[in-house]
Amino acid sequence: MLLAGCMIAGPATAADLKQADRAPVGRVVRQEGSTAILRDDIRSPLLIGTSVFTADVIETGFASRVTVLFSDGSSLSAGPESRVQVSDYTIDAQGRRTSALFSMLSGIVRAVVRQTGFGSFAVQTDTAVASARSTEWTAEITPAATAVLGLEGVVEVRSRSTGTAVTLAPSQGTDVAAGRDPTPPVTWGAPRVDRTLRLLGPAYR
Repeated sequence: MLLAGCMIAGPATAADLKQADRAPVGRVVRQEGSTAILRDDIRSPLLIGTSVFTADVIETGFASRVTVLFSDGSSLSAGPESRVQVSDYTIDAQGRRTSALFSMLSGIVRAVVRQTGFGSFAVQTDTAVASARSTEWTAEITPAATAVLGLEGVVEVRSRSTGTAVTLAPSQGTDVAAGRDPTPPVTWGAPRVDRTLRLLGPAYR
């Protein structure tokens, strides 16, 4: 049954074979440009249908994008020149998410969270943690801070240094610099929103 599941998920890579005794938590549903997955010190091409496991690091090159659809229907998209690790993704026996955590190392991501009321879903950087139960937002690591934009629902953004948190409504954003509180939520202007969304492309729904 495990072999059949791998065949359904898509083309097997060397990294997939190394993970044959573990269950995947998601699969790639969109891939543009140069993308790769780092798993157990093995770097393999990231293709549509590739299985994704906890502890994988997703990498994108210049002008590249990738979207991973997870078992509970949530998705994470990475824009150009991004590195993000699937630090945790736990699903219970009924297929409900109990916890999910992504560690951003560089670049920009877009999270679309499903299953209202089931488990946490968070994206963390060196300076901030953005989390929600059912919502959509973007997070970008810039030279000066972590920038978070709310797109749907409500997202909480907390400083990892100070512990102070703010809540974003749709179209509101905040910046979290190292050692600082999040800036007060403000509605981002159209140029900044358009730039952010262009980097990521359409959301998977």
